[in-house]
Amino acid sequence: MKYIKEPTGKSLKWTQLKPLIRYHELRSDGGLYATLRWKKMFGSLAVGECSEGRFTFKRGGFLRPFVSVRKEDSSSDLAVMRFRSGSVILNTVFGLNGVLEFEAGRRYAFNKLSFWKSRWAFVDEDGIPLVTFDRKMRGKPTANVAINVDFRQIPYLDIMLVLGWYVIILDYEEAEAATGTGIGMDASQGPS
Repeated sequence: MKYIKEPTGKSLKWTQLKPLIRYHELRSDGGLYATLRWKKMFGSLAVGECSEGRFTFKRGGFLRPFVSVRKEDSSSDLAVMRFRSGSVILNTVFGLNGVLEFEAGRRYAFNKLSFWKSRWAFVDEDGIPLVTFDRKMRGKPTANVAINVDFRQIPYLDIMLVLGWYVIILDYEEAEAATGTGIGMDASQGPS
């Protein structure tokens, strides 16, 4: 796994390798920077791997939804992202805007930047976008990812890149379920 802090000169891109398989890779210039893999066909537990290690991501809550981030074999949260609405319908219409708070106290907002939920960003407390996701969901989900500031200003950058994509994919899957179109995911353990 390459470090995000290694300059590439190219943009990063999240890609789902095969339709209907819940496995995604973050790449640039052929280099692998992160992966995201769901543990089961249905459910929200996923494992993300990046240069900082392996982490689990799990959605919880109903009226007050959240996503917990933990080191893979830990029982304590490294970070929690809390969302403003527990309603799938409201989330589908207005997006899963939320606040990410790390155990060390750092906070970042995660905001939908476009009406059609094609642009999302982690922003700092001054409203400056740090990391932007421009996603396309027709066919296999993909997103171009831009790091908008000096990466050294973002201590948890790798985790934020994986968590942001995790939330975008969950939002997409929940919207599909709410509209009844379904997506029939397979929880295969990655590319074959």
